[in-house]
Amino acid sequence: MIGRVEELKALETFYKSEESNVMVVYGRRGIGKTTLLRNFTEDKQVVFFTLYSTTERQQRTLMARKLGLIEDGQGEESAPDLEAIFERIAEMSTEGIVVLVMDQYPNYAKTDEDFPRKLHDYMATKWNKGRVKLILCGDSYLHMEKLAWGKKAIWRDFMPQKMELAPLDYYDTRELCGLTDVIECARLYGITGGIPALVEKASAIYEHAESKEDAEWELIRQIYLTGDFSYRGSAESILETELREKTYYDRLLYALANGNNRVNQLSMELGKPKDVVVPYLNTLMSLGLVTKENPVTEPTNRRKTRYSIVSETDRLWYQILVPQILSVYDKDYERVKAYWEAQRDVYMKDVFIRICKEYLIRSDRDKALPFSIKSMGNWWENDEENGTSEDFDLMASGETEGKDAYIFGRCFWGDDAVNMADVKGLIDLTRKVHDKSATFYLFFSRNGFEENVKTVSQTIRNIMLIDLKDMIKE
Repeated sequence: MIGRVEELKALETFYKSEESNVMVVYGRRGIGKTTLLRNFTEDKQVVFFTLYSTTERQQRTLMARKLGLIEDGQGEESAPDLEAIFERIAEMSTEGIVVLVMDQYPNYAKTDEDFPRKLHDYMATKWNKGRVKLILCGDSYLHMEKLAWGKKAIWRDFMPQKMELAPLDYYDTRELCGLTDVIECARLYGITGGIPALVEKASAIYEHAESKEDAEWELIRQIYLTGDFSYRGSAESILETELREKTYYDRLLYALANGNNRVNQLSMELGKPKDVVVPYLNTLMSLGLVTKENPVTEPTNRRKTRYSIVSETDRLWYQILVPQILSVYDKDYERVKAYWEAQRDVYMKDVFIRICKEYLIRSDRDKALPFSIKSMGNWWENDEENGTSEDFDLMASGETEGKDAYIFGRCFWGDDAVNMADVKGLIDLTRKVHDKSATFYLFFSRNGFEENVKTVSQTIRNIMLIDLKDMIKE
């Protein structure tokens, strides 16, 4: 299985644990929850219920059929009660540990109010010796919180472990899609956001396309313009599922995608006071759609808090397609395509920054850097008068040779090679970070470096030049 190494380790630890018997797995649709759980259970005794939104009797019928308690030809009137279904699982557990997966658990919980209670009672009494490992799986964060670990959740007394599945990073995306061209793959990553279901779709499109350009646009068209984006993994679909009204949340995501990342800026964009905007942001963060950060050097300074969209697919929708929404509705796709091509490099800059951070995370893990990383994010200085900020693309704190170190980075996605003015600009900005720690200057580039920049980096060890093509280890 590509990626998910840490997730599989966590599941194995849960399986072998004598103290924890309930785990909750959640994440947006298409992220690979079911694939992960099937991979994990392939060598184990498992009962894998993929639960359907239906009536109480049909739910019992489907579950009983899965366990072989009734034959395919038998109707719903033959369905046993839940106790008989759970007793069959108890019998299986005498032969070894049973992993009971309740995929799409909210569909089970809403079938009948007694269903969760009866399952809980069996876990607490008949299955209480660790012979049944229960995994509750669902897409919706708020639903799973309410049903599994929230204050009123019936499973709260089991103190369930929680696992949120995140998208694949650039490296796992590249392995899954099979593309070898690093720029082409970076764009694919920016379009799919590393969501496995979309990466697999991309792989099929690129395999049969006549050109890279045709494949790239066809991928955007199929994901965002012809209905597939309603696969319910999109931010708009999540908002419709989780919230009663989504107008201001949509507007907030649009503002974030277009560079407004501070509360006062968002307040002006929404025409709402700050004390109204902050709860909106907190809700979006609880849904995993938005994150917040502070400068690496000032982690508790609330005046400098910035917000951003988590998923690249959501950012592409709000940054590229919402400004063209009338053309989208009119199916004027040539106009939308022209806008994408004009804005692509602007959009890809943030994707490249994400890739550079992932490169540093992996390199730090492999101890392939002249420093170790403790925390990574950014640093910025606000100009309150003009409402602007000056920042790096990334910044990290760490250690080198037993001393504290700061790592400053700029990520260049343009058509030109990095020049000495670019180098000087970064070094000059670092002087505003008043600290005497050891310093490293990192320059990431899609299109290489001018010769004089290479010469300087060879004589100054704390200047590091990293080309996109060199970020891949074959």
